[in-house]
Amino acid sequence: MDEQTVRSLNAINRTFYSTHAVEFDQSRSAPWPGWTRLLPHIGQIRGEATPLRVLDVGCGNGRFGAFLADQLPASEIDYCGIDSSPPLISRASERALPFAGVEFRQTDFVEAGSELPKGPFSLIGLFGILHHVPGHAHRRELLRRLGERLAPGGILALTTWQFEAFARFQNRLVPWSDYNRTATDPIETAQLEPGDHLLPWGDEGIAHRYCHFTSEDDTRELLEGLLFEIVDSYAADGREGNLNRYFICRFSNTQVEPKEGEMPG
Repeated sequence: MDEQTVRSLNAINRTFYSTHAVEFDQSRSAPWPGWTRLLPHIGQIRGEATPLRVLDVGCGNGRFGAFLADQLPASEIDYCGIDSSPPLISRASERALPFAGVEFRQTDFVEAGSELPKGPFSLIGLFGILHHVPGHAHRRELLRRLGERLAPGGILALTTWQFEAFARFQNRLVPWSDYNRTATDPIETAQLEPGDHLLPWGDEGIAHRYCHFTSEDDTRELLEGLLFEIVDSYAADGREGNLNRYFICRFSNTQVEPKEGEMPG
């Protein structure tokens, strides 16, 4: 996938999450059931680092941060949430999460050369995000960069949305030819990869989101190719409890980044 197509697909989602932030926020208030199974893994790393440094990538309205604040001693957590949507970052900030340290940054981490917060982090969350990253190479690069920001013994917790497995989503996929007929920035369909789809939002289906489907086998291959060790994987969330596939990973090539002003040695 060329960079122009990456930018065009990313623009679809950036526009959606800015224009429809209010409706999205209102429909995304409850914690995901799958997060509960993550708690024992967090318990294993809490004793290794105080405070627990958390990076919430694609934090949206901050509901994963709110979940952590409800489940763990908030005074022992430093939390950083990043997202590309200014309205959702604003909503997350309004939660006034009671952590030892809280920071929210507007960052479009899909764009080439975008800056990510410096590590090391004990926990990095990537929930409902990977399917919005266009292009295999960009998904791989984002995971690699996140792995390098993990503290020794830290974990990356990510989900892949299994929408292709459900008829209710399959029946609503928008053909790219239909989108291109009225788009101001048409998508070059020859550049799309298998699993690239356009999904409508809401009952009228006027708004769209770009989503990439990644199978469990493809995700495992991607993670293991980047030297991630998958320590747990499970299905959770949605009506049948299998809408998302979770992967809890450690990075076997973790290196702590040098402090500002220091040269890597």
